[in-house]
Amino acid sequence: MRWIAEFAADIFRPMKKFLGPFCGSLVLAFSPAAHSADNTAAAPASVALEREVVASGLRHPWGMAFLPDGRALVTEKEGGLWLIDLSRGTRIEVQGLPDDVASRRLEPRDNSGLFDVAVDPRFAKNGRIFLSYASRGGAAADAPTTTKLISARVELGPAPRLLDVATWFEALPRSTDRFHYGGGLLLDGGHLYLTVGERHFFERDNPPVPVAQDPADRRGKIYRFSLGSAPTQPEVIATGIRATQGLARQPETGLIWFTEHGSLGGDELNILRSGANYGWPFISHGAYRDGWVPPGRSVENHAPPVFYWADRTVAPTGLTFVNDQDPEFAAWRGDLMVAGLRRGYLMRIDVEGDRVVAVDYLLEDAPVRLRNVKQAPDGRMYVLTDEADGKVIRLRRRLR
Repeated sequence: MRWIAEFAADIFRPMKKFLGPFCGSLVLAFSPAAHSADNTAAAPASVALEREVVASGLRHPWGMAFLPDGRALVTEKEGGLWLIDLSRGTRIEVQGLPDDVASRRLEPRDNSGLFDVAVDPRFAKNGRIFLSYASRGGAAADAPTTTKLISARVELGPAPRLLDVATWFEALPRSTDRFHYGGGLLLDGGHLYLTVGERHFFERDNPPVPVAQDPADRRGKIYRFSLGSAPTQPEVIATGIRATQGLARQPETGLIWFTEHGSLGGDELNILRSGANYGWPFISHGAYRDGWVPPGRSVENHAPPVFYWADRTVAPTGLTFVNDQDPEFAAWRGDLMVAGLRRGYLMRIDVEGDRVVAVDYLLEDAPVRLRNVKQAPDGRMYVLTDEADGKVIRLRRRLR
């Protein structure tokens, strides 16, 4: 019977999880990938997830970060930052966002807006957060934009607001294209990571040296900043990036995983390796738009994906590794949860070390575009829906 198989899987799967040695260096020096991509993994036993709407009426929520008091900061792609009490469902808008946030969509494919939020590990002392967003280079709504990173101090209280806003990074040059900003943030081990997309919708719009491969161009890269009291010069960790929006640290190994959007198919899961080139646009596991043909098919220090989707488009975005603080999700400890914009996929990925074993597609019964998935320190699992009436939804795990 199915329930017997699922019960057995929950008991025995955690015992076979690979507990790799803890990696003191958060980003490994580049070496050829140990495993090539494999899209043939069989799905594990499915489970039913119950949904509880915590907050609604959000304008395309994008990022989510938890405060020490249990509340959460949630960004709206259309330019709002909210402080949400997850136990009561109440929310207060945080004032003081910079005036250059490009939050007005000029056409349906417009990717601009307010993106991710990350909370400083010393927030209780310094009140600092980090925000990424599409920054306008002028007052006009259609002014050229770029990906920007700022820090700010949050003054909590009845009327929360941002103070001491400081610019950390701008991915120059600016462009009139409003696509593929990236904007994913990760705080880990005294460092802050930022993803920056290559900004083109059509591959043919790249210059002779594509921006993601041009060391003089700040677009199409992943950056690492040292945390200090003031902005620091970033280190370029990876090149050849198309449209990465999510990063997550694997607790058992210290590896940092990230999602990557393909052009026409070929969405990827990657492991971040210092000095690696992830190939875009020369190397892709999907098709190119308008039949574009890359001028070359190889790059130095190429890091192939750990996994890619060859049979479907999932448009992967935010991701998180499962902890066992909530008993409902303890059996999934170490699995990777990935949100998807296409078809409303939430994917549970069985990971062993640096290898994908299986993929399970969840929430298919009521699909809605999912921008992010986050697990709170207490183990509660949340997803953000990418809608005009966007929602913060708590997931509850129930065996079928």
